[in-house]
Amino acid sequence: MDVPHRWNSTFEMLDVALIYEETFTRLEFMNKNYVHNPSKEEWKVAHVVRDCLKIFDDASVHFSGSKYPTSNVFFPDICEIKLQLREWEKSPDECLQMMAGPMNLKFSKYWDECSICLVVVILDPRFKIDIIEYYYDKIFGKELSYSHVERVRTAFFDLYIEYGGRVILSESTIDNLGYEELMSSSHAVNHSSPQSSKLNDFKRWRMME
Repeated sequence: MDVPHRWNSTFEMLDVALIYEETFTRLEFMNKNYVHNPSKEEWKVAHVVRDCLKIFDDASVHFSGSKYPTSNVFFPDICEIKLQLREWEKSPDECLQMMAGPMNLKFSKYWDECSICLVVVILDPRFKIDIIEYYYDKIFGKELSYSHVERVRTAFFDLYIEYGGRVILSESTIDNLGYEELMSSSHAVNHSSPQSSKLNDFKRWRMME
């Protein structure tokens, strides 16, 4: 059953119901007393909403991981959600536009407060600071992304020094910081996971840089 104030129950309800879309249609055709079949337009809206909520469902799987719920796992998910919300606001689908506006407004509030806390993803040797540059270029545009990347770089330098760093970090040092330690101790993301497929564009971008 749907729980109005919990999006995940709505996703699960729609995901199951859409499997039986043709069944409902056949039932309406065979039984004239059956009047509960959604209209074609309502089924269309159900598909749109289900596909949107699936992005959040995939991300929540990473957030709730008990072994390694760290920012190197879910930073790409956060960025992908922000990008999707922006695309939905420009969608020709009126229903999607109406959903995306309030969602993006609330998301932006948390993004402004928390985005700088997520950038320890650069300690992951698979990503380094490249992952920040890649997503910030897409989120802010190339002209504005530089200042945001520099903000991250400065915050990271300051944090390192504050917690006992005796050597002043150079720009090249940050790209290699923690490489050996993380290679031996970090938990790699499953390469068959949805997140892994999301990062294919990032890998291609890095090869071209």
